[in-house]
Amino acid sequence: MRKDNVNTFKLGLFVTIATLLFVFTVYLIGNEQNMFRPTFQLHAVFQNVEGLKRGNIVRYAGIDVGVVQEVQILSDSTLRVAMVLQKGMQPYIRKNAVASIGSDGLVGGSKIVNISPGTGNETAASIDDLDIIRTYNRPDTDDMIEVLGKTNENLALFSGQLLEIAKKVNSAGGTANLLLEDATLASDLRQTVSNLRYTSQALRGMGVDMQQALTELNEGDGLLHELLYDTTIMADLKATSGTFNQMATQDLEPILLDLRQSVDNINQVSATARDILQQIDSGQGALGTLLRDPGAEQDLKETLDNINQSAQRFNENMEAMRHNFLFRKYFKKLEKENPSPEP
Repeated sequence: MRKDNVNTFKLGLFVTIATLLFVFTVYLIGNEQNMFRPTFQLHAVFQNVEGLKRGNIVRYAGIDVGVVQEVQILSDSTLRVAMVLQKGMQPYIRKNAVASIGSDGLVGGSKIVNISPGTGNETAASIDDLDIIRTYNRPDTDDMIEVLGKTNENLALFSGQLLEIAKKVNSAGGTANLLLEDATLASDLRQTVSNLRYTSQALRGMGVDMQQALTELNEGDGLLHELLYDTTIMADLKATSGTFNQMATQDLEPILLDLRQSVDNINQVSATARDILQQIDSGQGALGTLLRDPGAEQDLKETLDNINQSAQRFNENMEAMRHNFLFRKYFKKLEKENPSPEP
């Protein structure tokens, strides 16, 4: 009888311990799956879930806040991931948050969903139940390995080319070898660099001087500044030009009139002299007889030629004065007052 009681006690103790372990296990699993906490649901649409499955962890800012509830295929290029998150995290997750799929470890870890705060997180509203957040598709491992392979190939090619350049530099001849071994060429190169530095400094100084000159031109009180910005100077110049034109018209008018009369007189004298010469040449009158001497005739002709040349030069000078801007108005005025008779 006593032995039966001991066995019954052991059986009861075993059942009790097993029940406690079962309850504890269920509690742990339920706590991990948020079965005993208030939750809300969140959705995200990806192009590739990279092996994500039900029960994988969801993290927000590195903290475990929920689990993946379901992965549903919407089309041949989109999949929707339903996540169950702790209700207490809802005020901290904003509508501009971004979800991405990562790994729990560096290599071979289980997939997780990372939710990152979006930009301008302070002004965005909190997430609501059943909301769909934005996603970011990170490059998968195969793509990264492919990129690394291409990078290694490029590095190998670059190192080979660099080795060839080093061999050429070490070999005899070539500019690089001369720069390394020829002291004279190196000295000339240093002198050239020094000259370039001096030239650049001189150009910089010229730029500063030009900047100062422009500043003085814009803000100073010199003659050029006044000519560019002072409108009264232009008005004074126009007034001076008008005064000069008036002086040219009023003061020079008598002089030009006298010159015109002198030209007319010279023309009359020249015509009279020409008539006299014609009479003399034909032998008319006593003067023609007296002047038949060849020497006297030659002197008279030279005198008349000089008079004609002087008259021609004078006419040319008058024509030049007619086209001069100082006397143009005066001649136009004379032409209006004394129009030339029509032939």
